[in-house]
Amino acid sequence: MPAVTLNNGVKMPMLSLGTWQYSSSVAETTVKLGLKLGITHIDTANDYQNQDGVGKALAGVARSSYFLTTKVPPQESARSAYDGTTKDLEANLRLLDLDHVDLVLLHYPPRSQSCTAMQEAWRAMEDFYAAGKAKAIGVSNYCISSFECVLAKAKVVPSVNQIQFHVGMGTDPIGVKSYADGKKIVTQAYSPLGNGGSELITGKLVSGIGAKYGKSGAAVSLHWLKQHGVPLSTKSTEEKHLADDLDAVAGSWDLGGADLATLDAATSPSSRPSFICTK
Repeated sequence: MPAVTLNNGVKMPMLSLGTWQYSSSVAETTVKLGLKLGITHIDTANDYQNQDGVGKALAGVARSSYFLTTKVPPQESARSAYDGTTKDLEANLRLLDLDHVDLVLLHYPPRSQSCTAMQEAWRAMEDFYAAGKAKAIGVSNYCISSFECVLAKAKVVPSVNQIQFHVGMGTDPIGVKSYADGKKIVTQAYSPLGNGGSELITGKLVSGIGAKYGKSGAAVSLHWLKQHGVPLSTKSTEEKHLADDLDAVAGSWDLGGADLATLDAATSPSSRPSFICTK
């Protein structure tokens, strides 16, 4: 599995198995399946309410053999942001039955857009990291304005920003990737096959390109991100789909320059990188 090196030297596998919308039991079964196939990066979150199932799947598995990402929700009140974030961070460890995670993210900025609340939540993340309870810390659904707020007081620069990112959004949606690149923050894609539609799975563009390489349309969509150096999180409960996802990221094939450029220029399906902020 190819990996990206984060700004603190930690290596993160480029493909992660997402567990959003899965019950604890489905998450447990799916994580076990992913590990069996060779997907060693697992993605969960406090808000997914399935960390206990993920923890059961990982019980007895050598800790050094997998990379675990989780997330904590935002805090709307600046007054309680530090304590609330700390409480959620510790709850994650308890539910996962782990003494540390590899990466933990602030799931999204507060809906209030309170800068002080973001800064206080990030301070709690920094203390969690300093205590050795996370190998790396980062954010999700952050736009440039959110970064500028956090970085004004941060002692630790976020390692990752997980955003919605897929074919149809261009190579630098609202400039957030180039901004992150400039700060040595890795951009990671969620919803790499779009947000519920089939255009990036069986659509004419990706399926037509895939036919040239003997690959599925979905594999082309995922590989577009990988070829641009963007790690991604995808999900499925089906073994054949997970195997296809694995080949899309870890397989020894590449899209030709003309096909890559065609995908770069695609404008559909369009999406926003964050559901909270726009600039």
